[in-house]
Amino acid sequence: MHFSLLETVLIAGFVNAGLYGFLPISIILSYRISRTIAFVHGGIAAAAALAYWLLCFESPEFLPGEDVVPNFILQLGSDPDGAHRYGSRPEFDPLAALLLVMVMGAAIGAVYGAIVMSRRIASQNILTLTIISLGGMMALIGIFQYLNVQPDSLPASPFGAHTYVFQDVPLTRHRLVTLVVVAVLSVILGILLTRTHTGLVIRALADDQEAGVWCGIKLRAVGTLVYAGSGALAALAGVLIAVTAGPNPAEMLLLFLNGLAIAAVGGMRSIPLAFVGALVFSFLETALIVGFFGDVDRAVSALVLYGALLGIIVTVARFRKENVFLLERQSL
Repeated sequence: MHFSLLETVLIAGFVNAGLYGFLPISIILSYRISRTIAFVHGGIAAAAALAYWLLCFESPEFLPGEDVVPNFILQLGSDPDGAHRYGSRPEFDPLAALLLVMVMGAAIGAVYGAIVMSRRIASQNILTLTIISLGGMMALIGIFQYLNVQPDSLPASPFGAHTYVFQDVPLTRHRLVTLVVVAVLSVILGILLTRTHTGLVIRALADDQEAGVWCGIKLRAVGTLVYAGSGALAALAGVLIAVTAGPNPAEMLLLFLNGLAIAAVGGMRSIPLAFVGALVFSFLETALIVGFFGDVDRAVSALVLYGALLGIIVTVARFRKENVFLLERQSL
């Protein structure tokens, strides 16, 4: 081990945890009310990343008046002369683009929530609801694939491009703000779900939808609201990840699966515990990247990283008194 890199691992790993903490929040919120894994949030995150890129990306000029990245939004067909290309990028301010994309994510989440939380659909078994969610994710990714987006070109951050140096470790304002937002959201939503009437309503519907409805809870209204909020957060996650890793749908799906595993650390219920899982995941990944453990093969790194995450999930499940995942009587 190279202990001289320990400080770098701790600082960079702590800051990078913010990028892994957003998607688990969306996953847990939707799981708390439906007891299903909302794969649709992966689609919302990917769609939001692509939409944000189109709204605010400014291409550098290769020659005066000639952009490096062709300036159009939609392409139908593969005509090389561009006859089927439509629109041009509006080049919005990044912060305005972020807000628009979050509204889009909330709208998609609300529509999806209104559908799956209707009495007829919500009463279906978990497998059916999971397939519907997977279908929604694939549909979103498929639709947005027609857009002219260059995954290797990074969009500007809505928080600016300033970089700070702490103990010789460069830290961008984007990553710092991301970490702060995730930490604050984890605390606020953790309190909301466990200490308020709204959280009680959500838990009641999750435990027994029929009994909750009989008690006067409006299943569709509450479900739509929860999915709208989690959709907005998924869109925010997609944007923040796109600024760092590019608007690549394949990369976004991999990060969604990472987020799903991190959410499992909290038993799909505890947002603060999921944030702790994000911290551990980020520390270990950073250590492997910077060479804290020496020269480690990429395949071995993946095995160590996900093996450790699985070990954490099992350990937390064993030491928590209550049933971790609280699955409904139905099962996959």
